[in-house]
Amino acid sequence: MKRFTYATALALALALAATAPAQTPAPLVAAVGNNMNHVPSFVGVEKGIFLKYGVDLKLKVLNTGQEMAKALQAGEVQIIGAAYSNYPLAVERGMAARGVVGQVGDRSSRFSDDSVSIWTRKGKGITRVEDLVGKRVGTPVGGTGDQYLGVVLAKKGIQRAQLQVLNVPPGNLASTLESGGVDAVATWEPFGSQIEMRVPDALLLVRGGGYIGYFINMALANDLIDKQPELVERYVVGMAAATQYTRKNLDEAAEIATRWIRGLDVAVARKAIRHMAFDARITASTRAAWDDNVKVLLEQKKLRAPVPWQQGVEPRFIEKVMKAYPELFADLKPVP
Repeated sequence: MKRFTYATALALALALAATAPAQTPAPLVAAVGNNMNHVPSFVGVEKGIFLKYGVDLKLKVLNTGQEMAKALQAGEVQIIGAAYSNYPLAVERGMAARGVVGQVGDRSSRFSDDSVSIWTRKGKGITRVEDLVGKRVGTPVGGTGDQYLGVVLAKKGIQRAQLQVLNVPPGNLASTLESGGVDAVATWEPFGSQIEMRVPDALLLVRGGGYIGYFINMALANDLIDKQPELVERYVVGMAAATQYTRKNLDEAAEIATRWIRGLDVAVARKAIRHMAFDARITASTRAAWDDNVKVLLEQKKLRAPVPWQQGVEPRFIEKVMKAYPELFADLKPVP
């Protein structure tokens, strides 16, 4: 009879460990927008990236930030997208969540807006921003396109009241511009690229230009941040890996997006994604951009009082992940 040696016992233990099921990933649900700002979330779920880091992430695709906020407050989700253009308003109104990881925007600068644009059509008599005076401009009122439009106008010394701003949902912008319902539109991707490719005689009036810091973080409920920091960290690592995969595989990421965004075709998605920056970092530049956005919202009389970035952003998790996983950020522009 063979002796049951220590070496045999060790080999048996290793064999059992290899066949044992892995620890069950922790479930989380994120509310994301029906647009390409959330491509890394789509990619991370489809490619199994979040699972790799121990998070079973489910996505609830919604149309507006207001719907996301309601889903969080109702306990339907634990994570929501938080755009600097409007998230300070949610914080002022009692939103109990803070952004823990970036998703959209070049975090090496406080201004990042290449994915935002204003379009018109040839024959409308509009060839420069000043020509918008007296015209009908469609945009989702209260959204990033609206904020961008306001800042662009202000830089040219134009009052918002000098033109007619109409509330047009993102998915209707192209058809409304084509039908003549408006003379111009202000929007973000993929709707800008959709207009360029689908509307006859579409004319780009302005794109980007460093007018605003268009950043989106993924915000987690404060209760989760306080009680389950280890789970939050796993999610942040997953998002960092998903944003890098997106950057390195733009065409594949664009195709994945079409399976989540209704009506988005591959050609538009592949064009749009090249105007977008996906970056998980939270930096001094993005904290300054929060303050810039708050200033704009105060000037537009949408905020009653200043909202410090600390009330809407919690950088400690991504800062830890950047030190532990430097390879996930090696392809990004350095932070000044």
